[in-house]
Amino acid sequence: MPKKLRVFLDTSTILAGLNSPTGAAGVILAACFAKQIIPIISPQVVKEADRNIPVKFPNLATAWQSFLLIPPKITKEPTITEVQKAYQILPTSDAPILASAIATKPDALVTWNTKHFLRKEVIDAVSFSILTPGDFLHKFLK
Repeated sequence: MPKKLRVFLDTSTILAGLNSPTGAAGVILAACFAKQIIPIISPQVVKEADRNIPVKFPNLATAWQSFLLIPPKITKEPTITEVQKAYQILPTSDAPILASAIATKPDALVTWNTKHFLRKEVIDAVSFSILTPGDFLHKFLK
């Protein structure tokens, strides 16, 4: 039996997948629900989703709760040192999310946040692939 991929999902991917089940992010979430992928999220991802869904996407509240029932692997809170190291790579408010991904050592981090995560210096600094949902599907789920 092939090893299941351990995939760190950024909030943007989860929200896109819940909002558009037939899009690339939706296909990834379907693979998580089908236990074909091990989803990994951080406490920061949970907080972002919990903060944004009621305000921006109230119709996704039930789908978000269903996603949490998979259940995804939720990382530990990153330490201050881990966040500081991640901030040197990604000097934005996304540093704690990157710190959690680095500590977890996933096969890939999937995000729609191309402005921050898909910069060359970030990609070159980590040991895993950082991909948009579509690129992830092309690379891993052929």
